Amino acid sequence: MEVDNKHLDRLKQQVEEAAMFRPLTSIDFERLHDQMQERLKEAVGVSTLKRLWGYIDGYTTVRESTLDVLSRFVGYPDWHTFVADYCQVESAQTSHRVLSATLTAEQLEVGETLEIGWEPSRRMRLRHEGNGYFTVLEARNSKVKAGDTFHCDRFILNQPLYIDNLCHGTDEPTLFVLGKKGGLSICQRTL
Repeated sequence: MEVDNKHLDRLKQQVEEAAMFRPLTSIDFERLHDQMQERLKEAVGVSTLKRLWGYIDGYTTVRESTLDVLSRFVGYPDWHTFVADYCQVESAQTSHRVLSATLTAEQLEVGETLEIGWEPSRRMRLRHEGNGYFTVLEARNSKVKAGDTFHCDRFILNQPLYIDNLCHGTDEPTLFVLGKKGGLSICQRTL
């Protein structure tokens, strides 16, 4: 099937956001395949994924069934709906569905840790204390420091992170935004 490269590039970007990583190595493509299989109970073959992302040379055309699976992975029923709903009217929309990967506090166990990051070179490691409250264990290049606490219900990749009740030293608890320009570039559970 002949595909507009602009639409395919947008779909690949959405797949990366939904997967919460950009596939760069052979292992990454296997990981992406496994995520699709786990989430959808269907997947695009590893070698097809590698060809689509340009990791290996291959065919210049793409099967519609492949595009359908990738579209389902990012929340659309099929490729045609993705193109019609996301690609064709993207510039005219002022509201849209959030397609980026989301991690909610409810998904985390008490004591579980996660790493978040945003540009330029900002990183934090957090511990979930329960009910959406977090303690900052480590912070790099950020105004929020180790030992600070805050409340947050949802982390969304490529979106700013709004945190409530930030307790920083002896300051009054406040609302704070991280990654205002470009949003979170990293949001992953850690060991």
